[in-house]
Amino acid sequence: MVNALRHHDASTSPILRIERLGVRFNRNQVLREVNLTIRRGETVAIIGESGCGKTVLLKTIIALLKPTEGTVHFDGQDLATLDEKQLTSQRIRYGFLFQQAALFDSMTVAQNVAFPLRQHTTKPESEVQRIVLEHLAEVGLAHDVLARKPAELSGGMRKRVGLARAMVLEPELILYDEPTTGLDPIMADVINELMLRTRRQHPVTSIIVTHDMRTARKVADRVIMLFPSNRLKPEEPQIIFDGSTKQIEASTDRRVQQFVHGEAGERLTEMRQHNGD
Repeated sequence: MVNALRHHDASTSPILRIERLGVRFNRNQVLREVNLTIRRGETVAIIGESGCGKTVLLKTIIALLKPTEGTVHFDGQDLATLDEKQLTSQRIRYGFLFQQAALFDSMTVAQNVAFPLRQHTTKPESEVQRIVLEHLAEVGLAHDVLARKPAELSGGMRKRVGLARAMVLEPELILYDEPTTGLDPIMADVINELMLRTRRQHPVTSIIVTHDMRTARKVADRVIMLFPSNRLKPEEPQIIFDGSTKQIEASTDRRVQQFVHGEAGERLTEMRQHNGD
């Protein structure tokens, strides 16, 4: 099924195309009129303050959420037109590093990393073990972690195990949801370096949702900034910046500069007005 769906020229077609995307929960409009094209091999950071829809966007990209309006095309396929079996085949082509790594608590490290291989392939156990060891080595983890449970690992180690698991099926697109959240600055930079190494060693497209401008500056080729839809003017696009890491530093949009430099700006006033103070 996967091969049947790969019909576009990989050298010219974008891997992801999002058109007029909108997501609404009851009366709460989270995403509106989002248009975004991502080329193969790009590393794109999606930034923006809490509540602007970054994680919701990730969930629509892997079809865990259905858009209220618009379309998401992965490798030329409109995900909304695929049945569950076809969606499963497409999702095998994704890797996902969840914010808290989302490891299975009852499984060992080795079992966690092997899980996608056992679930989606018929590889012999010897091959599964070889791949597990290879990917753990890529993220700097030795054999002595294989029998440990997630509760026995530090936050940084859990993230690295999660990255190893995300890569075992050799995905074409990997999505990172706040990969450095909760980590100290040194371990956060270790994760940044591992994301760079992953891109060098594998032909992968990466989308990184992050609040961390250090991560965006170090890892991304391109930065997309979303702004909360309820604070936009009626016809204003939700993507308020799309460009390189150098270009974002020179942006004249005050909202972009406040986020990049971590400044409250007018937000305190807005919050007081919202709360009726």
